[in-house]
Amino acid sequence: MRYVLLISVVLTTSLVTAQESYLHAQFRREGERVTDACGTFGFKSIPGCAYTLFTDHPLHIAVGNIAPQNGFGVGGAFVTNYTPNNNWRLSWDVDAVGSTNASWRAGAYMKIIHTPIKNIKVITPTTGATSDNRTKTKKPTVAVRPYTVFNLYAQSISLNKLFFFGLGPSSSEAARSVFGMSQTIVGGTAIKPLGTKLNLSLLGEINGRFVSIRGNHNESSPSIEQLFTEASAPGLRTQPGVVQLGEGVRIKPAFFDNRLELNYLGTFQQYFAPSNSHYSFMRWTVDLGHNFLLYQQTRPVLARTRTVLTSVLRALARKNVLL
Repeated sequence: MRYVLLISVVLTTSLVTAQESYLHAQFRREGERVTDACGTFGFKSIPGCAYTLFTDHPLHIAVGNIAPQNGFGVGGAFVTNYTPNNNWRLSWDVDAVGSTNASWRAGAYMKIIHTPIKNIKVITPTTGATSDNRTKTKKPTVAVRPYTVFNLYAQSISLNKLFFFGLGPSSSEAARSVFGMSQTIVGGTAIKPLGTKLNLSLLGEINGRFVSIRGNHNESSPSIEQLFTEASAPGLRTQPGVVQLGEGVRIKPAFFDNRLELNYLGTFQQYFAPSNSHYSFMRWTVDLGHNFLLYQQTRPVLARTRTVLTSVLRALARKNVLL
């Protein structure tokens, strides 16, 4: 822990100059937070120190499961953001993790959010008559304002232990084979909200995918090339690069005073292999999600309870009741 503290202080000192930049200030403040959380050794300081080392920014320890059968990954991450003006928000994330079986994942990600300033509109609540001729005020609907979001990314992953049992429903446990795979993805996505009552958004993506398959002779199960051929496992002999395009539509309306939220997504993806059209294919996906809210918020209940309690205390005070 003392070595971690020393490294953090050295990095912070080397990055601070006479005219401190935004990024330099982030490193300096993180060094101060690490010093406060981990400066003194003791059992009471362990939770706070661990929380700071694993969640702080711009640098923190990254952990996560890489993939089934490939272990738990540990590494580092760099996270920062920048707001050049009121119309754009930018953020970056660079991380890398590795596991005990030599599998790893590394990537760089950038998010661009378009936040244009719009005029503020005042909405007056409307009133209507109920079945017993009482006046009822309709509450204005409060919704999260959607923004246009762009994502740019580049990620590489290497997995040393994957299983293949064959194609289709006739595959069996007896045909289990093992292989390794490396994949690099470079591309971007865009989400454009249209602002309709259905909370409609259009989605688009373009990716370059480059996959490499290799045998694995270090497991109890046979390597994939020992049980399968190109005919029984298409793509085993060669893995051409693929250009992947995708288009989608998402609706997220809310009904019954926002107690029922729908999240419907439909996507259509095309995979083109320029070097060999035999490996080109298309895929469509429909995802239907429903969110039922049993209650909306607890603050009004607490506020009503506080109001009732205050009224009772005042009534007791008027009657000179000693509490």
